[in-house]
Amino acid sequence: IGRTWIGQVYGNAHMAFVSSNKVVAYALSGWGIGAYLNYQSAAIIGRPASSSTTPISQFLGRGPGSAQLKNDANGNPMNPWSVDWTDYSGTHHTDPIDINCHCFDPTKTVVLNPAVWENIPDGQWGAQQSAIRSFRGFRQPTENANFSRNFRLRERVTLNVRVEFNNVFNRAQLPGPSTTGFQTAPIKFTTGANTGLYTSGFGTINPLGGLQGERTGTFVGRLTF
Repeated sequence: IGRTWIGQVYGNAHMAFVSSNKVVAYALSGWGIGAYLNYQSAAIIGRPASSSTTPISQFLGRGPGSAQLKNDANGNPMNPWSVDWTDYSGTHHTDPIDINCHCFDPTKTVVLNPAVWENIPDGQWGAQQSAIRSFRGFRQPTENANFSRNFRLRERVTLNVRVEFNNVFNRAQLPGPSTTGFQTAPIKFTTGANTGLYTSGFGTINPLGGLQGERTGTFVGRLTF
């Protein structure tokens, strides 16, 4: 309640000052600001495909199905995130990586751990086929904003000018990590300017093909008469 009251007092004093000064009134009146903000959990990453040849599902025409997480010593599914990664400062980590920490180079880091996955054993059903709710990719926050102003040209003629921005903070939207071929080693560029960077492979992120969602702006004008 106190904050609301202070805001109202400030607004009344501000309007009184604006109305008493024509130059200030012209400069500050008629403006509009709008925003659309969206924050949510990242999308779930799909399991890698199993490459086994004769699981029971294959005999029924259902395909091999998804690979399974191995169990640890306590019988719990192992963590799918990499435990062999280096941050921007050059520090090597053996704890599971947080894909949204903004602390590693996505072109030089394998973010998934291929050693924790296994194919469905031949002659058996897949024990794990549901999505892993904690196995999620990059968050993609959305912040859009617009700024507008009305100009009274004549008694019955008004010009509204508005500028709209999508992804106003120009956040980089990286593609999700690859979940293809967990039994195959990732591939790096061996020549050219990108030598040493990952080009493809399980757990790699390849932003070199182009990012999406860069900041864009639209200028809109509307004349009312």
